[in-house]
Amino acid sequence: MDSLSRKLMKELEAMQHQTGRMLRNMSLGRMMSLESGQIQPAVDVYESDNEFIVYYELAGTDKDSIAVVVDGSHVRVSGTKQLPAHKTIACVHQLEIELGRFDRTITLPGPVEVDTVSSVYANGILTVSLPKKQSRGRVDITITPGDV
Repeated sequence: MDSLSRKLMKELEAMQHQTGRMLRNMSLGRMMSLESGQIQPAVDVYESDNEFIVYYELAGTDKDSIAVVVDGSHVRVSGTKQLPAHKTIACVHQLEIELGRFDRTITLPGPVEVDTVSSVYANGILTVSLPKKQSRGRVDITITPGDV
């Protein structure tokens, strides 16, 4: 492949990456913040053999302001993202970081054992590990006679 073709391919790959990021940011879940007034942090959901792993992007969030609530099929994370206070700011030239209250509920791909869920917050990423609920397999049900 000649140098022009390599350069063209590199540019196309960069455009594809940027377009993917733009479309992810425009997802319905992220756009709901327009109605609620709350920001919607980016979330990735992965699955292993034994658990679901949910990553929340929460840079600028104090650990003590984060609340995690899990039921059998949803995980909800809420809190506040904020920057440190600056007393000497005279002018703002660019604003891209979303700040304020956030509340994001994710529907999990399957049921989880709520008693053994764990979470870790490091480097601005909250990781919630949700062990899958183990199916009991086949269950024999005894039918008892009743009065009609």
